Amino acid sequence: MNSIVFLGTNKTGSSYEGIKAAKRLGYETILLTNRTIFVEEREDYQEIDDVRLLNMSDTDEILSAITDIIEEGKKIVCFISFLDEYIYLAALLTNSLCHTLLTLEPLELMTDKILTRRYLAGKDYNPFYQVLGSIENADYVMEELKDQFPLIIKSPQSNGSKDVILVENVWECMKGVKQLHRKNSKSKILVEEYLEGPQYLIEIVVYQSTIMVAAIVEQEVTKGERFIITGYSICPELHLEQLPGLKETVLSIIEDFQIRNGTCHLEMKLTNKGWKLIEINPRMAGGAMNRMIEEAFGYNLAEQTIRLFSGLEPDLRKKHNKAIYTHYLIVGTVGKLLKVSGCDSAKEQTGVVEVSMKAEYGQLVIPPRSMGQRYGYVIASADSKDRARECALNGAKQIQFYLQPV
Repeated sequence: MNSIVFLGTNKTGSSYEGIKAAKRLGYETILLTNRTIFVEEREDYQEIDDVRLLNMSDTDEILSAITDIIEEGKKIVCFISFLDEYIYLAALLTNSLCHTLLTLEPLELMTDKILTRRYLAGKDYNPFYQVLGSIENADYVMEELKDQFPLIIKSPQSNGSKDVILVENVWECMKGVKQLHRKNSKSKILVEEYLEGPQYLIEIVVYQSTIMVAAIVEQEVTKGERFIITGYSICPELHLEQLPGLKETVLSIIEDFQIRNGTCHLEMKLTNKGWKLIEINPRMAGGAMNRMIEEAFGYNLAEQTIRLFSGLEPDLRKKHNKAIYTHYLIVGTVGKLLKVSGCDSAKEQTGVVEVSMKAEYGQLVIPPRSMGQRYGYVIASADSKDRARECALNGAKQIQFYLQPV
């Protein structure tokens, strides 16, 4: 049996959907991970055939584990990861050991937001930015930027809205800089202009230089302590051509990165200065994205990503077209989760196709400071964007979190 080696996974979402897809395609699934839950609760993760526990921050240990797998006689078709920190290594191993020609060069750029901004310097779609090299010269930089507020400051390795802070003035900016510096004193800080306008996520697959759009997803942003996406909408009638200038901008970005074989997703914002690139990530989006696309169009993007990494042509032919809306569940206060009610009732509501809850009883839940602090979602399907949204929100209204204050 042919094997696929996964470098890390989450318990749910697109990364685990990839493992499920590999299993459906008939591959043996081998997981390299530092998370003991995949060993301790193996019965809950039956799509994983073989788990190897190791220190995933030690590349030598990963390579040693791979050597062991090869010496055991496993025929590895590809190495793959849907997690930012292992994407480059997985692609490098696939190219080196499996002889698939994935485009490596952009992967390192995309996983570092400062490298991305510098690489795209001068492009119309690249927003204004500045790099804060050290906290010692922060006062000088703030003086230069005093007329530019509001601004966004972020860690160059941020993902899922972690370590991304909106600042309205010099005082807030210095406070945010010190906060990020405490988390990683050696990391530089990226300062970007704050952009207003509707926001879209575009899923891209590139095979032998042919650029394919897997999905265009309109995002609803909830602005609290962080910018959290709480709503995702796929409208089957929406194409790049219907958003003036977006097609040209997206194609320019992919060409500028010289992607010939690979996947990525872009987050774009339509501003009064045209389309701007919020960020680009060298993987499909996480969370419910794979399920949303499957419900909307009938193809599994995680599965098609595996085909690409295996050297096969992805198949993005639509089996159907449905409007899909996903509403994510967040809490407004800090507390210990006592129980969640209404999930069964939510599933019974018109249009609701899936209800997922990842919060566990006894867990400390908080208002979101990152995408990882969204505690569940409701996916709904309908014949129009507005109706799908209405159905998802109606389902979400049935769900109640009961918290013990702390």
